[in-house]
Amino acid sequence: MAAAFRDAGVDLGGLGLAWARVTPTVTLVPAFGLRALPAAARGVMALALAACIYPAVAPVAPALHVPWPLLLLDEVLRGLPIAIATAAVLWAATMVGGMLDNLRGAQDSVQVPVVEGRTTPMAVPFALLASTIFVTTGGPARVARALAVAPLPDHPLLAAMTDLTGSIALAVSIGAPLLVASLVIEVTAAVIARASSPAQIHALLAPLRTMGLLIVCGVVLDRIAAVMAIAIRATP
Repeated sequence: MAAAFRDAGVDLGGLGLAWARVTPTVTLVPAFGLRALPAAARGVMALALAACIYPAVAPVAPALHVPWPLLLLDEVLRGLPIAIATAAVLWAATMVGGMLDNLRGAQDSVQVPVVEGRTTPMAVPFALLASTIFVTTGGPARVARALAVAPLPDHPLLAAMTDLTGSIALAVSIGAPLLVASLVIEVTAAVIARASSPAQIHALLAPLRTMGLLIVCGVVLDRIAAVMAIAIRATP
């Protein structure tokens, strides 16, 4: 089989190394399905991406006289920073949805295959929106191009922490209108409650606060999507 592939111009060694480099991205990036796809399907997806970049990896393999498992580990480490940088931006959108649920005081949690762990109801549509933007703006092609080069950072841990910190800052900046709206609504509700004292209208104001946040989210959703698209196009 190896001889047949070699005669067809396919280097199985380079393809295996490319598959190892692509695997962290397929595993961590939400747009590639996460638990919504079985492990075998994600493995085939990684193989398809590896087939796109393995010519850039194949010439390196014969020149390195090291054991094969170490070569695979080196390729995984090369692909991991790109996977984290790509996934962090998409997870930032999920954090915006979770922040919206926290602002409106929602205590519900849901579990869906396209979001790891238990998440909040509004985090799911934001995660799907980010994944849709990633796929429709050529995100897989950008990832494949970055993986074809994939230089190993001098400080991988520092690079990963920088990407994660940047995703938190991105989530806060995207959710800034919601934070401002929540502050205005809370102040308004407090003034109304104080003016209506001794009547107790807190139970009436609670659903109005939630409705106000959802209305603001609907009004600025196009701007949130535009900022998300700019951030996603800039990665990896």
